[in-house]
Amino acid sequence: MYYCKEFLGLNVLSLYEGDLIGVVDKLFFDKKLKKLVEIELVGADGAKLTLPTKNIYHIGKNAITVRNNQAVNLKVEETNFVAAPINSKAYTIKGEFLGIIKEISVSEKFLCEKFLLENSTLDVSQLASSGKNTTIFYEDSDKINVKKFTPNKSPKIFKTINVQTAEIQPIAEEIKPTAAPVEEIKNNQNADFLLGRICTKDIFNFNNEILIKAHTVINKKNLKEINKFGKLRELMLYSK
Repeated sequence: MYYCKEFLGLNVLSLYEGDLIGVVDKLFFDKKLKKLVEIELVGADGAKLTLPTKNIYHIGKNAITVRNNQAVNLKVEETNFVAAPINSKAYTIKGEFLGIIKEISVSEKFLCEKFLLENSTLDVSQLASSGKNTTIFYEDSDKINVKKFTPNKSPKIFKTINVQTAEIQPIAEEIKPTAAPVEEIKNNQNADFLLGRICTKDIFNFNNEILIKAHTVINKKNLKEINKFGKLRELMLYSK
């Protein structure tokens, strides 16, 4: 019998080449958490490598040995395995907190056997499901099988937010300028009487951009711009 934490930090040695291939960094089980299937190493050059447990020759007190360097592969990001749930929170299917998983024991064939918590031990037969940070177990009286809860569609993925560190960014709604209605423009075709008058107040568009400044003489160019944004009535009030 082996304990998973005992693997961490062990050197991995190639017997044929006589080389140190890397150091054990992480452990991965199959999705059902039944068997330890892969060990992740940090190579001498810092590269991430994987060692399938089936390629292990022997596990010693201070090192793991393999036959040759063909036993390891370059780490690929996509994987069908799950990380060993050490430090995962353990609950029953009825929501009772059991504790933190401190260790996992596996057989010489790397089959999962026991989950060791702070004050108790759970058998692999009690395992209901395991995720990224939580592992669910059956109680002796439970008769339901969680496999019956399989969703009809793909499971939803929820992103968690740390409300203590998350920054709330204000959403600024851009107000796009809109031209004045056709009816209003037609009704102000005789606004030429404003030409030559002086605007007495700054007049802005909907985006708070200035259309005409106070003390500006009204000409055809700024009158057309004022008309475009439907501000003729305001200009009539604030001009002399």
